[in-house]
Amino acid sequence: MNEQKKTTKAQLEKRIANAAIHLDTTKSTKSIYFSDKGLRLTVDDDEGYALIATGFHTHYFQNWTSEGISRPFLYTKRIIEIANENDCKVGDGHSYHRLMQVLKDKEDKSDYNIATYIDWWLMNVFAPLYSIGENEAQTFMVYLDYMHNIAKNAILFEEHKDGLTNKQFIDKYIALIRDFTKGIDEHQVFVAKSDEDVMRENIEAMQQDENDKILQEQIQNETAKEND
Repeated sequence: MNEQKKTTKAQLEKRIANAAIHLDTTKSTKSIYFSDKGLRLTVDDDEGYALIATGFHTHYFQNWTSEGISRPFLYTKRIIEIANENDCKVGDGHSYHRLMQVLKDKEDKSDYNIATYIDWWLMNVFAPLYSIGENEAQTFMVYLDYMHNIAKNAILFEEHKDGLTNKQFIDKYIALIRDFTKGIDEHQVFVAKSDEDVMRENIEAMQQDENDKILQEQIQNETAKEND
């Protein structure tokens, strides 16, 4: 049995030089894994980056933008601090649900509000990531997300001489969505299904979910071995 050859210093330097992205972990690297969300958050003040990752993708944020400090970096760092300051550890990871319960019971609701706000933002980040596809539903979801951003930005970038309340914003948004989409051709996004079709798809989805969890655990175990 041939033993795997160790990477030489020259080979390692070449790999780093040719890497699309290379991030060092330092003494200031902080990381936390929320097992109930399959979510790993990592920040490093010295290297100046934040990572927001699930088992199948990773967002990389630098700590500064053209407008100043990066808010994704700042909030990622803060939720790691909040989780480490509170008892939300479950098994080998942490539980975001447990964290929210602990924070909600506190008299000072500032950390609870931050955690809620970050949870909303993460949902907005993750939800459209894999919406791209070839069927009618996936195509429509991408179009709908696009129209949402067009309408939202149209309101954000217009002048607000008389101010604008949250309800007025929503009314403008709805009006713009109706205006932008009134000329689209109507077609079926979801086909009619029998009860048997629904049951079969639910079983297949459960099986796929179980397979995804197994694969995710394998990836996490491999990552843990590499970090040891």
